[in-house]
Amino acid sequence: MIRAFELAVRQLGDPRLRVIIWQSLALSLVLQIAIGVVAWWVLQSFATFQWNWLNETIRWLGGGAVTVLALMLFPASFGIVISIFLEKIADIVEAEHYPQLGRARGVPVWIGIRSGIVFLFTLVALNLLLLPFYLVALFVAGLGAALFYGANGWLTGREYYEQVALRRRDPADVKAWRKANGGVLWLTGIVLVFLGTIPVLNLIVPVLGVAAMVHVAQTLKPPLNLPAGSR
Repeated sequence: MIRAFELAVRQLGDPRLRVIIWQSLALSLVLQIAIGVVAWWVLQSFATFQWNWLNETIRWLGGGAVTVLALMLFPASFGIVISIFLEKIADIVEAEHYPQLGRARGVPVWIGIRSGIVFLFTLVALNLLLLPFYLVALFVAGLGAALFYGANGWLTGREYYEQVALRRRDPADVKAWRKANGGVLWLTGIVLVFLGTIPVLNLIVPVLGVAAMVHVAQTLKPPLNLPAGSR
């Protein structure tokens, strides 16, 4: 996995990828602003306790909380970004490092966008459900971070792998490979989510993530009892 990210970072200088990076930067920025607005609305809606002092405290801390919530929910935008640029990014990476694979059959754009939207709402719903636990975890050092990166990393690794793998495999095969390599994909997702919480750097995570996942996909172990021709 470390090698996958190393290769992905090195290729970010590719002129073809630079164009996509600028395009994804614009889209990521728009989505981050939108997520910030949503986070502010959620925060205001959350301040409905019967104790006025608690509501006022939540509102007073609103600015910082919105920033935190926006960073927490930013991984939810990854699915939309990669659904639009995935094919181009993956084709560029494969042409450079794995020309023997040939041209991928690809995934219809509408399927990719649908998957990205589902991923977005799933991640938003998950983080909203976990919000009370995040608040409790504030009193236990490291627990909140572990919960956040663990939950979001699992979904993110799964989404990135499926979108990359579906370009060459049937859904049943993709599911089998994913289950056989759950640990590696989960760890990859955790790294992506961690990078996604670093301001500025998070704007290129969708591109970096797809490039890295293309490399990760080539190193996964095949599922047990998989026919030789499917490997």
